[in-house]
Amino acid sequence: MAARENKPNGKSQLIRDLKNGEFATLYIISGEESYMKEYYLRQLRQKVVDETFADFNLIEFEGKGLTPEMLTEAIDSYPAMADKKLIIVKDFDLFKPPAGFADVLPGVLGDLPEYVCLVFYYDVLDGKPDKRTKLYKTLEKHACFAEFAHAEEQELVAWLERRAKALGCMIEPGDASYMIFLCGNSMTNLAGEMEKAAAHTTTGVIKRYNIDAVCSPVLDAVVFDLTDAVTAGRFDRAVALVGELLAQKNNEVMIFTAITRHIQRLYAAKLCAENRGGEKQLMEMIGSKSPYYARQIQNAARRVPLSWLRKAASLCAETDAALKGGAADRQKQIELTLLTMAAELKGEKK
Repeated sequence: MAARENKPNGKSQLIRDLKNGEFATLYIISGEESYMKEYYLRQLRQKVVDETFADFNLIEFEGKGLTPEMLTEAIDSYPAMADKKLIIVKDFDLFKPPAGFADVLPGVLGDLPEYVCLVFYYDVLDGKPDKRTKLYKTLEKHACFAEFAHAEEQELVAWLERRAKALGCMIEPGDASYMIFLCGNSMTNLAGEMEKAAAHTTTGVIKRYNIDAVCSPVLDAVVFDLTDAVTAGRFDRAVALVGELLAQKNNEVMIFTAITRHIQRLYAAKLCAENRGGEKQLMEMIGSKSPYYARQIQNAARRVPLSWLRKAASLCAETDAALKGGAADRQKQIELTLLTMAAELKGEKK
């Protein structure tokens, strides 16, 4: 095929190709947003392959069992009663391929016939390209890299509004932002949570109380509540939330890593406020795309002194080392740390 202009994220190219009906010979679809990856893979199936001849013109492989012979045979065989055939390879590590592939791939992928649309699709593997490899130089010339990261909050809010409308309901932007804060930014997860909230409302309008009643909070949202409980002196509530997280099969190290990350974000918000930094600067500091989340962190940081946050961050580092070093009773270690944090804050406020 003719060389295509490569972009760091070619999802816009993939969308244009689907719209125009003119397809590249090679796509690499990856990224953390499974909902969009699955959607566009379905679109490729529908647009490239005529369902009548799908048995002949749609070939799918799992990367784990793929051999060079299987791939080259699929590429070399002509489509039946169609101009193109679609070959989908899932979770094949292009940059650390099994034995036998290293010498084959650059030649095969650099000279694909025009009747082929070959897709390397990443679900379990992350599909991050290794730019140091010989193969990357080939892919840079010939492949469309379509990476689907989690959407920005504004985009997700608009999408949730459309989802609600499709379910015969409506949701205000502020409540949509709250749902993202509570349930995370995975569109796959949000789609299910929206269905639950829509089923719960009796007014046709999804409110925060509907979301709280039926939607499942992600770990970061629970940790936010847990830390608020500590700073409010509600140690029993904090311990109860730790117990709930453990009952949901989150391990102790994972839980405490989230607690540590939250304390660090509170610390960053406090420093940002003291240096008169804005919302955008804070979002960059804490690695968040959500203005709503940034505002919640700012509000929480206002309620605690900087000196306490320094002590809490230091205490978290000590506890993290103890947990990873094989503390005898990890749950008790976490609870003791939370109690110490609460006691330190109480002392600060006196």
